[in-house]
Amino acid sequence: MLKCLNACMAELCCCPKKHILVMMTFFAILNQYTMRICLHLAITVMTGDRNDTMSGVSIADKDFFDWDEHEQGIILSAFYWGYTLSHFVTAFIADRYSKHLLGLSVLITAVLTILTPLAIDVGGKWLLIMVRVVEGIGEGATFPVLSALIAHWIPASQRGFYGSFVFSGCQIGALVGGIGTGYFIEAHNTWRTTFYIWGALAIIWYVFWLFIGFESPETHPYISEQERAELVEQLAESRKSVHSYPIPWNSILRSCPLWGLIAGQIGHDWGTYLIITDLPKYMKSILHVSVSDNGLVTYTPFFSMWLFSIFGGWLCDVQIRKDCMSRTSARKLWTTIGSILPACFMMAASYTGQDKVMVVTYFALCVTFLGGFYPGVKVNTNDLSPNFAGVLMGMVNGIGAITGERERESAARQTLEEWRTVFWIAFAVLNISNVIFILFASGDIQPWNYPRQPANN
Repeated sequence: MLKCLNACMAELCCCPKKHILVMMTFFAILNQYTMRICLHLAITVMTGDRNDTMSGVSIADKDFFDWDEHEQGIILSAFYWGYTLSHFVTAFIADRYSKHLLGLSVLITAVLTILTPLAIDVGGKWLLIMVRVVEGIGEGATFPVLSALIAHWIPASQRGFYGSFVFSGCQIGALVGGIGTGYFIEAHNTWRTTFYIWGALAIIWYVFWLFIGFESPETHPYISEQERAELVEQLAESRKSVHSYPIPWNSILRSCPLWGLIAGQIGHDWGTYLIITDLPKYMKSILHVSVSDNGLVTYTPFFSMWLFSIFGGWLCDVQIRKDCMSRTSARKLWTTIGSILPACFMMAASYTGQDKVMVVTYFALCVTFLGGFYPGVKVNTNDLSPNFAGVLMGMVNGIGAITGERERESAARQTLEEWRTVFWIAFAVLNISNVIFILFASGDIQPWNYPRQPANN
Protein backbone atom coordinates (compact mmCIF):
# COMPACT_ATOMS: atom_id res chain seq x y z
CA MET A 1 0.00 0.00 0.00
CA LEU A 2 2.76 2.44 0.95
CA LYS A 3 4.65 1.57 -2.22
CA CYS A 4 1.57 2.43 -4.28
CA LEU A 5 1.19 5.75 -2.50
CA ASN A 6 4.86 6.51 -3.00
CA ALA A 7 4.56 5.69 -6.70
CA CYS A 8 1.56 8.01 -7.06
CA MET A 9 3.45 10.79 -5.34
CA ALA A 10 6.41 10.23 -7.64
CA GLU A 11 4.18 10.54 -10.72
CA LEU A 12 2.62 13.75 -9.43
CA CYS A 13 5.99 15.26 -8.62
CA CYS A 14 7.56 15.32 -12.08
CA CYS A 15 9.82 18.31 -11.42
CA PRO A 16 13.45 17.80 -10.31
CA LYS A 17 13.63 16.15 -6.91
CA LYS A 18 16.12 18.75 -5.69
CA HIS A 19 13.45 21.40 -6.17
CA ILE A 20 10.89 19.31 -4.28
CA LEU A 21 13.34 18.93 -1.41
CA VAL A 22 13.97 22.68 -1.35
CA MET A 23 10.25 23.50 -1.31
CA MET A 24 9.42 20.94 1.37
CA THR A 25 12.20 22.16 3.67
CA PHE A 26 11.10 25.75 3.04
CA PHE A 27 7.57 24.87 4.16
CA ALA A 28 8.92 22.89 7.11
CA ILE A 29 10.54 25.95 8.62
CA LEU A 30 7.60 28.13 7.60
CA ASN A 31 5.29 25.90 9.64
CA GLN A 32 7.69 25.87 12.56
CA TYR A 33 7.74 29.66 12.69
CA THR A 34 3.96 30.08 12.50
CA MET A 35 3.69 27.78 15.52
CA ARG A 36 6.59 29.43 17.34
CA ILE A 37 5.42 33.03 17.11
CA CYS A 38 1.64 32.73 17.46
CA LEU A 39 1.88 32.85 21.26
CA HIS A 40 3.93 36.06 21.13
CA LEU A 41 0.98 37.90 19.58
CA ALA A 42 -1.76 35.94 21.35
CA ILE A 43 -0.31 36.72 24.79
CA THR A 44 -0.85 40.46 24.22
CA VAL A 45 -4.61 39.68 24.16
CA MET A 46 -4.59 36.93 26.79
CA THR A 47 -3.09 39.29 29.38
CA GLY A 48 -4.64 42.56 28.20
CA ASP A 49 -7.04 44.91 29.89
CA ARG A 50 -10.54 43.45 29.86
CA ASN A 51 -11.93 46.93 29.26
CA ASP A 52 -9.46 47.87 26.53
CA THR A 53 -11.42 48.84 23.42
CA MET A 54 -8.24 49.54 21.42
CA SER A 55 -7.38 45.83 21.13
CA GLY A 56 -10.08 45.30 18.51
CA VAL A 57 -11.36 42.07 20.11
CA SER A 58 -13.91 41.11 22.72
CA ILE A 59 -12.95 37.77 24.20
CA ALA A 60 -14.52 35.83 27.05
CA ASP A 61 -13.43 36.55 30.63
CA LYS A 62 -12.25 32.95 31.04
CA ASP A 63 -9.67 33.57 28.32
CA PHE A 64 -8.02 36.43 30.24
CA PHE A 65 -5.10 35.74 32.59
CA ASP A 66 -3.50 37.88 35.28
CA TRP A 67 0.10 37.06 34.33
CA ASP A 68 2.43 39.93 35.13
CA GLU A 69 5.26 41.03 32.82
CA HIS A 70 7.82 38.82 34.56
CA GLU A 71 5.61 35.74 34.23
CA GLN A 72 4.99 36.51 30.56
CA GLY A 73 8.73 36.73 30.04
CA ILE A 74 9.23 33.28 31.58
CA ILE A 75 6.46 31.82 29.41
CA LEU A 76 7.91 33.26 26.22
CA SER A 77 11.52 32.38 27.02
CA ALA A 78 10.65 28.78 28.07
CA PHE A 79 10.60 27.74 24.40
CA TYR A 80 14.29 28.60 24.08
CA TRP A 81 15.31 26.46 27.05
CA GLY A 82 14.29 23.31 25.21
CA TYR A 83 15.24 24.74 21.81
CA THR A 84 18.84 25.37 22.83
CA LEU A 85 19.26 21.95 24.48
CA SER A 86 17.82 20.11 21.50
CA HIS A 87 20.33 21.68 19.10
CA PHE A 88 23.26 20.13 20.92
CA VAL A 89 21.60 16.72 21.21
CA THR A 90 20.44 16.43 17.59
CA ALA A 91 23.77 17.70 16.23
CA PHE A 92 25.22 14.21 16.73
CA ILE A 93 22.65 12.49 14.50
CA ALA A 94 21.35 15.20 12.15
CA ASP A 95 23.57 14.10 9.25
CA ARG A 96 22.51 10.46 9.52
CA TYR A 97 18.77 10.62 10.17
CA SER A 98 17.77 13.92 8.58
CA LYS A 99 14.45 12.82 7.04
CA HIS A 100 13.00 11.29 10.19
CA LEU A 101 14.35 13.99 12.50
CA LEU A 102 12.81 16.78 10.44
CA GLY A 103 9.47 14.99 10.30
CA LEU A 104 9.40 14.36 14.05
CA SER A 105 10.52 17.91 14.76
CA VAL A 106 7.51 19.36 12.92
CA LEU A 107 5.08 16.71 14.21
CA ILE A 108 5.98 17.17 17.89
CA THR A 109 5.64 20.93 17.63
CA ALA A 110 2.33 20.60 15.75
CA VAL A 111 0.70 18.27 18.28
CA LEU A 112 1.78 20.40 21.23
CA THR A 113 0.60 23.59 19.50
CA ILE A 114 -2.87 22.07 19.10
CA LEU A 115 -2.83 21.03 22.77
CA THR A 116 -1.71 24.46 24.04
CA PRO A 117 -5.23 25.79 24.89
CA LEU A 118 -6.01 22.56 26.76
CA ALA A 119 -2.72 22.80 28.65
CA ILE A 120 -3.58 26.33 29.78
CA ASP A 121 -7.06 25.25 30.90
CA VAL A 122 -5.75 22.27 32.85
CA GLY A 123 -2.52 23.57 34.34
CA GLY A 124 -2.40 27.33 33.80
CA LYS A 125 0.90 29.08 33.21
CA TRP A 126 3.06 26.31 34.66
CA LEU A 127 1.78 23.61 32.32
CA LEU A 128 2.03 26.12 29.46
CA ILE A 129 5.69 26.65 30.35
CA MET A 130 6.28 22.88 30.26
CA VAL A 131 4.56 22.60 26.87
CA ARG A 132 6.68 25.43 25.47
CA VAL A 133 9.87 23.77 26.72
CA VAL A 134 8.95 20.51 24.97
CA GLU A 135 7.95 22.42 21.84
CA GLY A 136 11.40 23.95 21.87
CA ILE A 137 12.95 20.50 22.17
CA GLY A 138 10.94 19.36 19.17
CA GLU A 139 11.72 22.38 17.04
CA GLY A 140 15.41 22.47 17.99
CA ALA A 141 16.24 19.71 15.50
CA THR A 142 15.06 21.78 12.53
CA PHE A 143 18.12 23.87 11.73
CA PRO A 144 20.77 21.14 12.16
CA VAL A 145 18.69 18.85 9.95
CA LEU A 146 18.12 21.52 7.30
CA SER A 147 21.87 22.17 7.12
CA ALA A 148 22.46 18.45 6.68
CA LEU A 149 19.87 18.23 3.91
CA ILE A 150 21.38 21.25 2.12
CA ALA A 151 24.77 19.54 2.29
CA HIS A 152 23.22 16.34 0.88
CA TRP A 153 21.38 18.01 -2.00
CA ILE A 154 22.78 21.46 -2.89
CA PRO A 155 26.15 21.96 -4.66
CA ALA A 156 28.43 24.71 -3.34
CA SER A 157 27.91 26.87 -6.43
CA GLN A 158 24.16 27.08 -5.73
CA ARG A 159 24.26 27.20 -1.95
CA GLY A 160 23.81 30.96 -1.56
CA PHE A 161 20.51 31.04 -3.45
CA TYR A 162 18.97 27.72 -2.41
CA GLY A 163 20.25 27.91 1.16
CA SER A 164 18.88 31.43 1.54
CA PHE A 165 15.56 30.31 0.08
CA VAL A 166 15.21 27.37 2.47
CA PHE A 167 16.09 29.38 5.56
CA SER A 168 13.90 32.27 4.39
CA GLY A 169 10.97 30.10 5.42
CA CYS A 170 11.57 31.76 8.79
CA GLN A 171 10.60 35.12 7.33
CA ILE A 172 7.51 33.93 5.49
CA GLY A 173 6.51 31.89 8.55
CA ALA A 174 6.80 35.02 10.69
CA LEU A 175 4.84 37.00 8.10
CA VAL A 176 2.03 34.47 7.67
CA GLY A 177 1.96 33.52 11.34
CA GLY A 178 1.93 37.09 12.60
CA ILE A 179 -0.71 38.47 10.26
CA GLY A 180 -2.75 35.25 10.37
CA THR A 181 -2.70 35.10 14.17
CA GLY A 182 -3.92 38.70 14.46
CA TYR A 183 -6.68 38.03 11.92
CA PHE A 184 -7.83 34.77 13.54
CA ILE A 185 -8.00 36.34 17.00
CA GLU A 186 -9.99 39.32 15.81
CA ALA A 187 -12.28 37.30 13.50
CA HIS A 188 -13.15 34.65 16.11
CA ASN A 189 -12.85 36.78 19.28
CA THR A 190 -10.63 34.12 20.83
CA TRP A 191 -6.94 33.28 20.80
CA ARG A 192 -7.62 29.53 20.86
CA THR A 193 -8.32 28.86 17.19
CA THR A 194 -4.94 30.17 16.05
CA PHE A 195 -3.19 27.27 17.82
CA TYR A 196 -5.52 24.73 16.21
CA ILE A 197 -5.07 26.14 12.70
CA TRP A 198 -1.27 26.36 12.69
CA GLY A 199 -0.91 22.95 14.30
CA ALA A 200 -3.26 21.31 11.78
CA LEU A 201 -1.43 22.83 8.79
CA ALA A 202 1.88 21.50 10.11
CA ILE A 203 0.44 17.99 10.41
CA ILE A 204 -0.64 18.18 6.76
CA TRP A 205 2.95 19.07 5.84
CA TYR A 206 4.17 16.05 7.83
CA VAL A 207 1.95 13.66 5.86
CA PHE A 208 3.38 14.94 2.56
CA TRP A 209 6.94 14.75 3.91
CA LEU A 210 6.53 11.06 4.73
CA PHE A 211 6.09 10.28 1.04
CA ILE A 212 8.17 12.83 -0.89
CA GLY A 213 10.99 13.76 1.50
CA PHE A 214 14.29 11.86 1.25
CA GLU A 215 17.71 12.31 2.82
CA SER A 216 19.88 12.39 -0.30
CA PRO A 217 19.89 11.77 -4.07
CA GLU A 218 21.41 8.34 -3.40
CA THR A 219 18.47 7.25 -1.23
CA HIS A 220 15.67 8.77 -3.33
CA PRO A 221 13.75 5.91 -5.01
CA TYR A 222 12.15 7.97 -7.79
CA ILE A 223 14.86 10.40 -8.86
CA SER A 224 15.96 10.12 -12.48
CA GLU A 225 19.35 8.58 -13.10
CA GLN A 226 20.46 11.74 -14.86
CA GLU A 227 19.61 14.01 -11.93
CA ARG A 228 21.12 11.58 -9.43
CA ALA A 229 24.37 11.32 -11.40
CA GLU A 230 24.64 15.11 -11.81
CA LEU A 231 24.09 15.80 -8.12
CA VAL A 232 26.45 13.07 -6.95
CA GLU A 233 29.16 14.42 -9.25
CA GLN A 234 28.62 18.04 -8.17
CA LEU A 235 28.69 17.11 -4.48
CA ALA A 236 31.59 14.64 -4.70
CA GLU A 237 34.34 17.24 -4.20
CA SER A 238 33.22 18.37 -0.78
CA ARG A 239 31.18 15.48 0.57
CA LYS A 240 32.53 12.05 1.43
CA SER A 241 31.03 9.13 3.31
CA VAL A 242 32.31 9.79 6.84
CA HIS A 243 29.47 8.39 8.89
CA SER A 244 31.70 5.62 10.23
CA TYR A 245 34.33 8.12 11.43
CA PRO A 246 34.26 9.93 14.77
CA ILE A 247 33.39 13.63 14.75
CA PRO A 248 36.70 15.58 14.91
CA TRP A 249 35.72 17.54 17.98
CA ASN A 250 39.22 18.67 18.85
CA SER A 251 39.74 20.31 15.46
CA ILE A 252 36.21 21.72 15.38
CA LEU A 253 36.47 23.37 18.80
CA ARG A 254 39.85 24.93 17.92
CA SER A 255 38.57 26.33 14.62
CA CYS A 256 38.70 30.15 14.51
CA PRO A 257 36.33 30.35 11.51
CA LEU A 258 33.75 28.39 13.49
CA TRP A 259 33.93 30.75 16.46
CA GLY A 260 33.70 33.69 14.09
CA LEU A 261 30.55 32.11 12.67
CA ILE A 262 29.13 31.59 16.16
CA ALA A 263 29.66 35.29 16.89
CA GLY A 264 27.84 36.20 13.68
CA GLN A 265 24.99 33.86 14.59
CA ILE A 266 24.63 35.46 18.02
CA GLY A 267 24.22 38.85 16.37
CA HIS A 268 21.69 37.49 13.88
CA ASP A 269 19.62 35.75 16.54
CA TRP A 270 19.71 38.70 18.92
CA GLY A 271 18.34 41.06 16.28
CA THR A 272 15.84 38.62 14.80
CA TYR A 273 14.41 37.40 18.11
CA LEU A 274 14.06 40.99 19.26
CA ILE A 275 11.83 41.73 16.27
CA ILE A 276 9.87 38.48 16.26
CA THR A 277 9.23 38.14 19.98
CA ASP A 278 9.42 41.63 21.45
CA LEU A 279 8.13 43.97 18.76
CA PRO A 280 4.44 42.99 19.21
CA LYS A 281 4.70 44.07 22.86
CA TYR A 282 6.44 47.31 21.84
CA MET A 283 3.71 48.11 19.31
CA LYS A 284 1.05 47.52 21.94
CA SER A 285 2.69 49.29 24.90
CA ILE A 286 4.15 52.29 23.01
CA LEU A 287 1.99 52.74 19.88
CA HIS A 288 -1.22 51.16 21.29
CA VAL A 289 -2.17 49.33 18.07
CA SER A 290 -4.95 46.75 17.83
CA VAL A 291 -4.11 43.04 17.69
CA SER A 292 -4.80 42.71 13.96
CA ASP A 293 -2.85 45.88 13.14
CA ASN A 294 -0.10 44.66 15.45
CA GLY A 295 0.32 41.51 13.40
CA LEU A 296 0.23 43.54 10.19
CA VAL A 297 2.80 46.23 11.06
CA THR A 298 5.11 43.86 12.95
CA TYR A 299 5.29 41.00 10.49
CA THR A 300 4.53 42.41 7.00
CA PRO A 301 8.15 43.64 6.66
CA PHE A 302 9.24 40.00 6.76
CA PHE A 303 8.03 39.76 3.16
CA SER A 304 10.54 42.40 2.07
CA MET A 305 13.15 40.62 4.20
CA TRP A 306 12.33 37.43 2.32
CA LEU A 307 12.70 39.14 -1.06
CA PHE A 308 15.97 40.75 0.01
CA SER A 309 17.42 37.46 1.28
CA ILE A 310 16.50 35.66 -1.96
CA PHE A 311 17.97 38.47 -4.06
CA GLY A 312 21.03 38.54 -1.83
CA GLY A 313 21.49 34.77 -2.13
CA TRP A 314 21.33 34.96 -5.93
CA LEU A 315 23.68 37.95 -6.10
CA CYS A 316 26.10 36.33 -3.65
CA ASP A 317 26.34 33.23 -5.87
CA VAL A 318 26.93 35.45 -8.92
CA GLN A 319 29.67 37.38 -7.10
CA ILE A 320 31.45 34.13 -6.28
CA ARG A 321 30.85 32.44 -9.64
CA LYS A 322 32.06 35.47 -11.64
CA ASP A 323 35.14 35.82 -9.38
CA CYS A 324 34.04 39.29 -8.29
CA MET A 325 35.06 38.28 -4.79
CA SER A 326 36.02 35.17 -2.87
CA ARG A 327 33.42 33.11 -1.02
CA THR A 328 34.91 34.36 2.25
CA SER A 329 34.60 38.02 1.24
CA ALA A 330 31.04 37.49 -0.01
CA ARG A 331 29.94 35.92 3.28
CA LYS A 332 31.48 38.82 5.21
CA LEU A 333 29.91 41.44 2.95
CA TRP A 334 26.38 40.12 3.31
CA THR A 335 26.72 39.56 7.04
CA THR A 336 27.87 43.17 7.41
CA ILE A 337 24.84 44.37 5.44
CA GLY A 338 22.65 42.26 7.74
CA SER A 339 24.24 43.77 10.85
CA ILE A 340 25.01 47.47 10.44
CA LEU A 341 21.92 48.62 8.53
CA PRO A 342 19.35 46.89 10.80
CA ALA A 343 21.15 48.21 13.89
CA CYS A 344 20.99 51.80 12.59
CA PHE A 345 17.34 51.65 11.53
CA MET A 346 16.38 50.04 14.84
CA MET A 347 17.91 52.95 16.76
CA ALA A 348 16.29 55.48 14.42
CA ALA A 349 12.88 53.92 15.17
CA SER A 350 13.43 54.23 18.92
CA TYR A 351 14.08 57.97 18.62
CA THR A 352 10.96 58.87 16.64
CA GLY A 353 8.71 58.69 19.69
CA GLN A 354 5.10 57.79 18.91
CA ASP A 355 5.13 58.80 15.25
CA LYS A 356 3.54 55.62 13.95
CA VAL A 357 4.46 56.14 10.30
CA MET A 358 8.15 56.74 10.98
CA VAL A 359 8.40 53.97 13.59
CA VAL A 360 6.83 51.43 11.24
CA THR A 361 9.00 52.63 8.33
CA TYR A 362 12.26 52.36 10.24
CA PHE A 363 11.41 48.95 11.67
CA ALA A 364 10.40 47.77 8.17
CA LEU A 365 13.84 48.78 6.85
CA CYS A 366 15.48 47.14 9.86
CA VAL A 367 13.71 43.84 9.19
CA THR A 368 14.36 44.01 5.43
CA PHE A 369 18.13 44.31 5.76
CA LEU A 370 18.29 41.55 8.36
CA GLY A 371 17.85 39.36 5.27
CA GLY A 372 21.54 39.95 4.52
CA PHE A 373 22.39 37.36 7.14
CA TYR A 374 21.01 34.51 5.03
CA PRO A 375 23.58 34.52 2.18
CA GLY A 376 26.15 35.42 4.86
CA VAL A 377 26.05 33.66 8.21
CA LYS A 378 23.23 31.21 7.64
CA VAL A 379 24.83 29.12 4.86
CA ASN A 380 28.37 29.36 6.24
CA THR A 381 28.21 26.05 8.12
CA ASN A 382 28.01 24.29 4.75
CA ASP A 383 31.03 26.26 3.53
CA LEU A 384 33.18 25.15 6.44
CA SER A 385 32.23 21.48 6.46
CA PRO A 386 29.61 19.88 4.20
CA ASN A 387 30.34 16.53 5.87
CA PHE A 388 29.54 17.82 9.35
CA ALA A 389 27.05 20.58 8.46
CA GLY A 390 24.43 19.22 10.86
CA VAL A 391 26.92 19.06 13.72
CA LEU A 392 28.08 22.62 13.11
CA MET A 393 24.55 23.99 12.79
CA GLY A 394 23.62 22.29 16.05
CA MET A 395 26.47 24.11 17.78
CA VAL A 396 26.10 27.45 16.00
CA ASN A 397 22.33 27.80 16.11
CA GLY A 398 22.17 26.26 19.59
CA ILE A 399 24.53 28.83 21.06
CA GLY A 400 22.76 31.60 19.16
CA ALA A 401 19.42 30.44 20.52
CA ILE A 402 20.59 31.21 24.05
CA THR A 403 19.86 34.85 23.18
CA GLY A 404 16.17 33.96 23.30
CA GLU A 405 16.54 33.80 27.08
CA ARG A 406 16.84 37.61 27.22
CA GLU A 407 13.09 37.59 26.41
CA ARG A 408 12.45 37.34 30.15
CA GLU A 409 14.06 40.74 30.72
CA SER A 410 12.75 42.43 27.57
CA ALA A 411 9.16 41.45 28.28
CA ALA A 412 9.14 43.71 31.35
CA ARG A 413 9.81 46.87 29.33
CA GLN A 414 6.90 49.29 29.24
CA THR A 415 8.21 52.86 28.77
CA LEU A 416 9.91 54.26 25.69
CA GLU A 417 13.12 54.90 27.66
CA GLU A 418 13.20 51.28 28.83
CA TRP A 419 12.67 50.02 25.30
CA ARG A 420 15.38 52.34 24.01
CA THR A 421 17.83 50.60 26.34
CA VAL A 422 16.84 47.27 24.78
CA PHE A 423 17.53 48.64 21.30
CA TRP A 424 20.91 50.12 22.30
CA ILE A 425 21.98 46.72 23.60
CA ALA A 426 20.88 45.12 20.33
CA PHE A 427 22.80 47.81 18.40
CA ALA A 428 25.98 46.92 20.30
CA VAL A 429 25.54 43.15 19.90
CA LEU A 430 24.89 43.40 16.16
CA ASN A 431 27.98 45.52 15.52
CA ILE A 432 30.41 43.77 17.86
CA SER A 433 29.43 40.32 16.58
CA ASN A 434 29.88 41.56 13.01
CA VAL A 435 33.43 42.76 13.73
CA ILE A 436 34.32 39.34 15.17
CA PHE A 437 32.83 37.62 12.12
CA ILE A 438 34.85 39.83 9.76
CA LEU A 439 38.07 39.09 11.64
CA PHE A 440 37.76 35.31 11.90
CA ALA A 441 35.18 33.93 9.45
CA SER A 442 36.00 31.91 6.35
CA GLY A 443 34.11 30.63 3.32
CA ASP A 444 36.60 27.81 2.64
CA ILE A 445 36.21 24.13 3.43
CA GLN A 446 38.19 23.37 6.56
CA PRO A 447 40.76 20.54 6.67
CA TRP A 448 38.82 18.69 9.36
CA ASN A 449 35.95 18.24 6.90
CA TYR A 450 37.93 15.19 5.70
CA PRO A 451 38.81 13.13 8.79
CA ARG A 452 41.66 10.73 8.29
CA GLN A 453 40.62 7.12 7.98
CA PRO A 454 41.49 5.12 11.11
CA ALA A 455 44.60 3.03 10.56
CA ASN A 456 44.18 -0.72 10.38
CA ASN A 457 46.16 -2.65 12.93
